[in-house]
Amino acid sequence: MTQPNHPSPEARSEDVAIGKLQKPRGIKGEIFCHLLTDFVERFSDLETITAILPNGRRETLTVQSARMYGKRFAMKFKGYNTPEAVATYRNSQLVVPKDETFELPEDTFYVYDIVGMSVETSSGDVVGLVKEVLSLPGNDVYVVDRKGEEVLIPAVRELVTIDGEARKIVVQS
Repeated sequence: MTQPNHPSPEARSEDVAIGKLQKPRGIKGEIFCHLLTDFVERFSDLETITAILPNGRRETLTVQSARMYGKRFAMKFKGYNTPEAVATYRNSQLVVPKDETFELPEDTFYVYDIVGMSVETSSGDVVGLVKEVLSLPGNDVYVVDRKGEEVLIPAVRELVTIDGEARKIVVQS
């Protein structure tokens, strides 16, 4: 129903987060990456990527390789050949411009499309605005701000209908 991509506050509104760098792997400068995209294949086509460091600084990195290492994803950036060198990017977010996102199937939305949508019940009562999407193992959950109170709504087709053009989510009451 939704595709993850939670950009950091330092990301520009036209950025979409596709990964978060973790700890270095091995002795040759690889680093593990927590994927924030369902499209792992996109990494094999990337020549460069923007990293937003924890301090907010943005750097363009040249991708040398990207691969699965068991069940984890590892990346290598050109010019970073030791774990110490690449450790600088630990906890950095990897972002791409929004216009480089993949086209999604019908009735599937990116998180950035969902955040900010109005939510109402099927009888027309206003619930509030989506302020966050939690990606949980069973399903996503929409965090809706209802006049300062958080309302959690499971993002399941039996309960919610999304009208992307109207930027509205209708919850069955």
